[in-house]
Amino acid sequence: MLYSGTDKGPLPRLELAYAGTKGAPEPHLSVDGMTPTGPNLSHWPGNRTPRQWRADLSTGIALRFARSPVAERDAFLGDVRYVVNDHYDTDGFGALLAVLQPDVAFRYEELLLTAAATGDFDCWTTWRGFAIDRIVKRLGDEGSPVRGALLHATEDDELSLRRYQWLMERGESMLAHIGSYKALYEEEMALVQSEIDAGQRGAIELRRNAALGFSSMHSQGPRQRMTLNTLAGAYRVLHVQQSSGETFFRYHDRTESWFDLVTLQAPPRQDLRSLAQTLAALEPEHDGASWQADPPTTPIPEIYFGVPSEQEYGEITRELRPSKLAADQVTGAFVEFFAN
Repeated sequence: MLYSGTDKGPLPRLELAYAGTKGAPEPHLSVDGMTPTGPNLSHWPGNRTPRQWRADLSTGIALRFARSPVAERDAFLGDVRYVVNDHYDTDGFGALLAVLQPDVAFRYEELLLTAAATGDFDCWTTWRGFAIDRIVKRLGDEGSPVRGALLHATEDDELSLRRYQWLMERGESMLAHIGSYKALYEEEMALVQSEIDAGQRGAIELRRNAALGFSSMHSQGPRQRMTLNTLAGAYRVLHVQQSSGETFFRYHDRTESWFDLVTLQAPPRQDLRSLAQTLAALEPEHDGASWQADPPTTPIPEIYFGVPSEQEYGEITRELRPSKLAADQVTGAFVEFFAN
């Protein structure tokens, strides 16, 4: 996939590649994620993005890069031939598109940014942003109209590269004809919209501590994480779920406190494992469940009462179990923890 140039002047031909388990081709520019060396345009912690191009999203960073004078871009790239990412997601797509096909990215700039924010921050932006994020995420899933083009990828790295290749080749058409892919987003969109609407009408009780940037959210039954993030008004979110007279707890730090951001100011993370120990002293292990917590270096650290397991990034996969603690008792422990 070759770089098309911009009205600011052409640059050397750049080719799409992928930074997987076997490394990345050299010399390369890494976007969104990070490879160990070389020029980098990313909002991930520890990134090497030049200050003049920094933004909240990697897509925004790449767009700023694409708009900069050709001499500045040329000096930054040096002898780079390849543009790579080390994972597959919507912000990665937007960043790659901005570098490889800036003219297309400029035409769909607002849509690309809202889609990247939807995916990376797991928060409602616009229906089009939601749709694009889910189309990108589910491009190779069952029911995808393009699944046949991706079936022969035998490894995860190959599948990621093939999906990015498809998006570079046909992404402009996809951005212009969102409805052709409604099978990939329509059902979940309706669910999230209905949950947000019901939550605004009182189905979710919100107790927000603005000084601590912390909200506890109480509902009957489970809720999508996007619903919680959209309504929380905070970057620290505790969900108290009531079901059949039992109480379940799950807390998470939102990703805004993990990424290296410019305009968004999330409170600094604290190590939740010490709070989990406090809660475990109040409620020792029972019925195969206990209080669990992730380290602060995890993109979305959780505390929950349930079955110990590894977290799958971006997904709610852990099994909760009923807690014997009262909601006010657990909420109070969080408030005390963040206040100290």
